[in-house]
Amino acid sequence: MYKSLKINNFRCFESFSIDKLARINLIVGKNNVGKTALLEALFLHCGAYNPELAFRVNAFRGIESIKVELTGWAETPWDSLFYNFDSNRVIEITGENSTSGTKKLKIKIPRKPAELKRISYFLSKHEPKIKEEADVYKSGLWQVETAKILEFTFEQKNTIRTSYLILDQRGARIFPFPVPPPFPAFFQASKIKIPFKEEAERFGKLELNGKQNLLLDVLKIIEPRLKRLLILVMGGEPIIHGDLGESQPIPLPLMGEGMVKLTNIILHIANASNGVVLIDEIDNGLHHSVLKSVWKAIAEAAHAFNTQIFASTHSMDCIIAAHEAFSESKAYDFRLHRLEWREGKIITISYDKKILDAAINSELEVR
Repeated sequence: MYKSLKINNFRCFESFSIDKLARINLIVGKNNVGKTALLEALFLHCGAYNPELAFRVNAFRGIESIKVELTGWAETPWDSLFYNFDSNRVIEITGENSTSGTKKLKIKIPRKPAELKRISYFLSKHEPKIKEEADVYKSGLWQVETAKILEFTFEQKNTIRTSYLILDQRGARIFPFPVPPPFPAFFQASKIKIPFKEEAERFGKLELNGKQNLLLDVLKIIEPRLKRLLILVMGGEPIIHGDLGESQPIPLPLMGEGMVKLTNIILHIANASNGVVLIDEIDNGLHHSVLKSVWKAIAEAAHAFNTQIFASTHSMDCIIAAHEAFSESKAYDFRLHRLEWREGKIITISYDKKILDAAINSELEVR
């Protein structure tokens, strides 16, 4: 599990650090203070060797299609990742993990002639060539100079791996093909709807492991009449249905936003064993009256699958519910982290059980 994270030159963070991370971490703060950006930085670090995630984090914010111009002056699709859109900087995300130690991810746009020459040589020697385009490589350095390239370098102990996201006349591609990440990680964005097929696949894995009742019991927090869950195909799409003991099962999306939200949270946790789940605006779609029970369910699932959780919220009800839920559990492995601007820099204020309890009882603003 992550113990700390340092971020340089990513999104709104020129220099930022957060430590005292617990199994369950709730990120709060005013608008535009970097809550979502923190989750995105964690997601990139979890993905380690995969530059394609640079596209995906923009998609999480609803930016799903970008026109790419292959000219020397045009902006790249990943300029927004860099602090103040300054793509001459180098993004560095360093995480300390309790099991695997310290790992550093560097993201940069290669610009120096020596770097471009090295990349050109590397690609010409190792990237598969298309027979009809063999002459493309004759021009070598020119091809690299006119391409858009994002470099991911992941360092851990004595191991360094580098991958490139390349946009050129051949389209978008990653080379070399990234190896699997060191552990599973899921990002549950607030603005992106998860496809029914993905939900069904994750439920299927839960069922194969004989743990489908875990999700059923959690969903009964919202719908006590629920008797069982099953997957039925509608319009060619596999969709999770709930049996309420009526004439026919009901598609989960028709049972309300809260049911869908909670289903996605639990399925992500169950499919990220020994990994990380990141949830933006965790309380969206959930009524305040069920939040305490939801947090208890999240805690149980996180322990059952050894998953670390990072989530954001704007809700005081959500904060209080989490504090009460973990105060009643065997272990208070929960931490509240407030982000705020101070003297032109984003800092973190972390609350343990004692401090958060005092703040809530004194009705202090901690959001």
